[in-house]
Amino acid sequence: MDAPIDRGSADQRPLSKAEYVFQRLRRELQEGTIPPGAQVRQTEISSRYGVSATPVREALRRLEADGMVDYAPHRGATVTEMPKRDVRGLYLFRAEVEGLLARLAAERADATTVSALRTAHDELRRLVRHAAGAEALSSANREFHLAVMRAGSPYIADDIMRPLWEKAIPSSASMWDDPDRVERFLREHEAVLAAVEAGRGQEAGDLMAEHVRVALRERTARNRNPASPHSPM
Repeated sequence: MDAPIDRGSADQRPLSKAEYVFQRLRRELQEGTIPPGAQVRQTEISSRYGVSATPVREALRRLEADGMVDYAPHRGATVTEMPKRDVRGLYLFRAEVEGLLARLAAERADATTVSALRTAHDELRRLVRHAAGAEALSSANREFHLAVMRAGSPYIADDIMRPLWEKAIPSSASMWDDPDRVERFLREHEAVLAAVEAGRGQEAGDLMAEHVRVALRERTARNRNPASPHSPM
């Protein structure tokens, strides 16, 4: 029987090996370390995590129930990959929801909320100045978007949009790898933030919705070019 793993924190219970594998593997899937469409080999995971096959199988069953991996005969587990026909729908959905929440953020935000948005934006700017990699920039970009959504509705941001984003848009696959595009995205973020700070709800919503639609156009253009990486924002 696998012994629990002590994560070294006095205020946390030791994790069972199955829970440890589940949390670590889920994080790798969310970050795109194991990309969509890739096979998840139980023997490789067992060796890399230092556990037996049993907790890996248990973790994969949980991830399958969460829709993060698929099982197929003779192939084993494969990371779920969103069909291309659904990508456009995802971005159009995001444009509508994020536009609405940006408008609500402008109407509801107080000084504390605006400060949190500014902090998220400044962190992204800081990472750009320090030449952080595209994955780090993509993660910080996600946190800015979620901060705006949270200002409009914490429930929708954290219970609906964060899980959707983490499942469908891994941070390792990013359009934050081109300096010109990065500066444009930052200017668009700044415009949304300025509208929220000024309480201009309609403008904030329109700017955020268009920002997401721009990302869709960029992704569509890159996906037409086989030499370009599969790159969501």
